[in-house]
Order: sequence, then C-alpha cells, then structure tokens
Amino acid sequence: MRLISLSTTLRTSQYWSRLVGIRWQFIIAILVFWAATVWLKNEYGQDDSNLWLVMQLFLQLVKWTLVGIVALSLLSVLATWAYFIWAVKNKSVSLQVKFGDGQKAEAGLVPLHVQVLGFVLRPLLGTVRAQLLLSGNRLSDVIVLDGSVRQPRQLWRAGIRGGGTSLLHDRGVYDVEKVLFSFCDMLGLVALPYRVAYTQQLYTLPLPQKEQRIRSNPNATEEQKHRIEIPKRIEGEHVNYKEFETGDNIQRIVWKIYAKSGQLVVRIPEIKDPYASHLYFYASFYNGLSSEMGAFERELLNVYKDQVRNLWESLKKNDYEIRMPLDQEIPRLSGVSEKKNELFQITASNWQQQLVPSQFIVFNKAAFVCFSSLTPVAEIESCIKKLPDWLPVVVVKLSEAIPSPFQFSVKDVFFKPEETPADKLKQPWLFSSLRKELVKNEKEIGDLLKRRGNSWLTTRIEFEK
Repeated sequence: MRLISLSTTLRTSQYWSRLVGIRWQFIIAILVFWAATVWLKNEYGQDDSNLWLVMQLFLQLVKWTLVGIVALSLLSVLATWAYFIWAVKNKSVSLQVKFGDGQKAEAGLVPLHVQVLGFVLRPLLGTVRAQLLLSGNRLSDVIVLDGSVRQPRQLWRAGIRGGGTSLLHDRGVYDVEKVLFSFCDMLGLVALPYRVAYTQQLYTLPLPQKEQRIRSNPNATEEQKHRIEIPKRIEGEHVNYKEFETGDNIQRIVWKIYAKSGQLVVRIPEIKDPYASHLYFYASFYNGLSSEMGAFERELLNVYKDQVRNLWESLKKNDYEIRMPLDQEIPRLSGVSEKKNELFQITASNWQQQLVPSQFIVFNKAAFVCFSSLTPVAEIESCIKKLPDWLPVVVVKLSEAIPSPFQFSVKDVFFKPEETPADKLKQPWLFSSLRKELVKNEKEIGDLLKRRGNSWLTTRIEFEK
C-alpha cells in the first residue's frame, strides 16, 4: 500500500459537505420521525379506543409543536443568511482575517481570528461560524463568531468576531482562497454556507529541535574569494600598536606605554575584513524510491524538514556565513525577501525526482551535506566518493519517522499521549511497501557509511555542543 486514498477521499467529501448546507442530523431527524409515525399507525391505527384517540391528539400536538420550532429555526437562519449575502454584495460589511502572524507560523496549532465589521445578524439562538478554504480542497478548523465588536458609547454592535486555533500539520505553503461562513440554526439541522473571496499565503515552519552546535569548517578553496555584505571582525588587531602620526585620533594613544617609555603610540583601529569564508550546506530533497506524493510521503517530508532546520540552525552558530543552495525552484511568496530566508526555502521545498544529488552538489564548495534515506544507496555512494573524508555527511533515517502502532511507554499508562494527524498512519505504514524499500535501502546505506568516517545514519540528529 503506497497511498492512503481513503484519507484524500474523506478530505474531499468533507470539503464539499460543508457547501451543501444540510447536516446529517436533519436527515436522521426526518427519518426517525417518519419511522415513528409509520410504526404507531401500524400498531394502533385501527384501534378506536379512547386511549388511542387521546394518544393521537397528543401526537398531533407534539408533531405541530416540533414543526413550528423547526420552521422558526429554519426561517431565522434563512433570513440572516440572505441578509448577510445582500450585505456582502452591497459592500456594507468588511472582512478582517489574521492567520498566524499574517505571513508565517510554526507548524501545529496556528492562531486564527476572523472579524466581520458591519451590521451582521445572528440566527435566533444559532451561531455564525467561519472556516478558511485552502488550496487542495483543504479546510481550516471552525471558528465560532460569538464575540461582538463594539464602539465606545454606541448601543448597537459594530460587528462580530471570533478566534481560536487551526491545526496545520504539514510544513509548507498554504494558500487561502476564500472564507466560508456558515449560518447554523439553534437545532443544528442546517448550516447555510456562503463563500467570501479572501486571499492570503501562509507558510508553516518546520518544528525547532533541541539547540546544539555543530563544528564545521568551510572548504579551503572558498576562503577570501567571496565578498560578504556584513564584514566580519578579524581577531587580534586591536592589540597591535603603531607610532603616533599626524591625523591619528589622540583618544587611541596608549598612555601606559608613554608613561614607561616616553613614546607616543596608538592602537591600530579595529578594522573589518570585507572578505570571509562561506559554509555551503547542501540538503538534498531527492526522492528516488517513490514518485507519488501521498500521505506517507508528506509525513516523511515533514520529519525531514524538521531535521534540516535543526542542522541549519546548528551550523549558524559557527563564525561563518551559511549558504544553502537549492535543488528545486521555490515559488515566490509575497512579502518574503529572496535573500537570507533559508527557513522559507526549507519550508517550501518538496520531494523532487529531477535533480540527483551528484549533479546538485558542488563538491569543491560543500562543507556539510545532508541526504534523506529516500535517496538510493548508489547515489549516496557516488557522492561520498567525491567528497573529502573530513566533510560531515548526514543521512536522515525515515523508516522510523512514523512510529509503530505497538510502540508503548510507561508514562502512557498515566498520561494519554497527545494525538497527531500522523497517528492515523501508524498501522498502514507498518505494512506499506514503501517502508519495506526504505528499510532495505537504509541497511545498505548503514553498511556504506561504516566504511567512512564523519558520517551518520540517524533518526534524530544530535551532536555534542
């Protein structure tokens, strides 16, 4: 089993069910009411006793009472829904949405706030709810607009608002296409939808790992060849002296030396070298074992991005500028600078099959190289033959990225573990053909790296500080 097509089908059906407006509770209520009426007629319909006549009168009273309540509920939601559509088309209401910080957020529970300014009516004892319609038939979590926006010294509210969080598990770019408003009646039988155009792009960052530092040096051939924007300090220059000359700053005179020798000397001003070495970090997103992009591949990509971010932030602690070449074209995001935005580049990357690592890595520049275990062992072997032995190579082991359903710890007896979207993949992943290919490939990679120093095949990247 390579794909979980059922999850895609459920996501698509959930998306379109939100646009229907009639909930399953409404259909079940009608069926139950109809079945109860048929059963009573079959059991007591021929009975002319006084008891049945009283019961029939009581049932008629209950029936019309329920019909009246349902009609009132439906008319209330229909009227407020129609008025909202009219207000939107006449531009008498305005929409404000804050998703994350407006541009990015950490993957997981992302803050979401929706506000509608203008005269908006809620259904009688009902609710107005909002969801973001994302690209790929995806939906954000539901936000109930149960708050009121009020202006000082005004009796009527100026709008409605609501806030909460939405789970964005995948690390990547999310395109908001529209906002779906649902007007729900007090009985929860219908949810009349209306979509309002709204566009926004949000990217969710890979999750940060434990802070650490990785010792790495740039390739020697890169030294003193590339000019950098922010010059770096050169150690030891502010302890050198020279004789005082006309034009030197008298504040730099070293009076202690003058008191001992009678010679005027000044400190050489601390200068900054406009040249410095660059540390090239190559992280390959090549996937040579799977050409699909199903639920398994997305989860493996999430885990790999977390580890790549961990490596990148650890390498930043060295005194070198980090450069991270890309093995794919990254879509531009409005408001995001193209320079020095490696976190966005990591976030927006996907598995690719076009550029193999041996063609992507510039071997005379590389200072640190990272692969995923989706890279065939033959390709990794081809690369490490061209890399010097001192250069660190990390292969992220992905066969254990989705935990086993039989994994158990003692604390699970006392504390219920937090549920994640990846939990649904545990059992299918155990019997997946992709997992079997990964395990076989990782065994061969492990045997290969044993013959080379400074190389790791690891599930979680950890280094000494």
